[in-house]
Amino acid sequence: MKDYTVSEGYYGRDLVTSRRRMQALKIINIIILIILAFAVILPILLPWFFVFKTRLEFSYNPWSLPTQIRWINFQEAWVAIKIGQGLLNTLWVCLGAIAGTVPAAAMAGYVFARYRSKVTEVLFYAVLVGYFIPVHMVLIPLYQFSSRLGIVDTLPGLFLPMAAFGIPFWTIIYRSFFRGLPGELAEAARIDGAGHTGTFFRIMLPLANPATVLAVLLVFIGAWSDYLLSLILINDPKLFTMQLRIAQFLNQYGTDHMPRYAAASVIASAPTLILYILGHRWIIRGTLAGALKG
Repeated sequence: MKDYTVSEGYYGRDLVTSRRRMQALKIINIIILIILAFAVILPILLPWFFVFKTRLEFSYNPWSLPTQIRWINFQEAWVAIKIGQGLLNTLWVCLGAIAGTVPAAAMAGYVFARYRSKVTEVLFYAVLVGYFIPVHMVLIPLYQFSSRLGIVDTLPGLFLPMAAFGIPFWTIIYRSFFRGLPGELAEAARIDGAGHTGTFFRIMLPLANPATVLAVLLVFIGAWSDYLLSLILINDPKLFTMQLRIAQFLNQYGTDHMPRYAAASVIASAPTLILYILGHRWIIRGTLAGALKG
């Protein structure tokens, strides 16, 4: 009879060592995730340390709790920064970016997914090139081109470039999604007499609802949070978006009015936070659906 004592002891020690390594990696991953979560949450929580304080309290004890809750800071920030007009301008920019991005990307993605040919492949890769062009690289040509078109200092002059930069990415997403849908559905629709347009709008597009909701939510959040394009293309204070109005207020007063600045930051971030809380399931669902179907 063979003696397995040595081999069993060896494999036992190896198993214990492997488990310890797995536990150590798990702990390291948890620590990394906690640090990343803290880095994301901190900018959201930071304004709440100042938003209810007076200017004097912030000057002497910026990190202490406020002596009383002063909701009037929100009212003062609303009036001083003219948040109402800023919210309206930003909302129009977001709606324009959605209208310019989602329909065009959906139709382009459907064509590239269902009508495969050398021409469509070349066109797809031409669109794909646009995805790899950084916004910072074309700011000067973009401003010159917008000036020639006469759309500088207009809201369409802001959301049209946003749509142009967003279409390549969402075309890739829609193409991936439509390629995962059964081709028999389109063939059955054609047999029933539906044309290309009817097949797209009645059959295929409703099936792509997860991708559409994902696109609408993320395009809205991206347009709402934009600062760079707004800074370059908008010079008229009446057309300033929320980000520009808050930045202008900080540049004028510095940290002397930090409670008002914090209140304005909370108001500006509230719509996107609420939208994400309400739609995060759709975002996860659309992302997973696109990944699985791609």
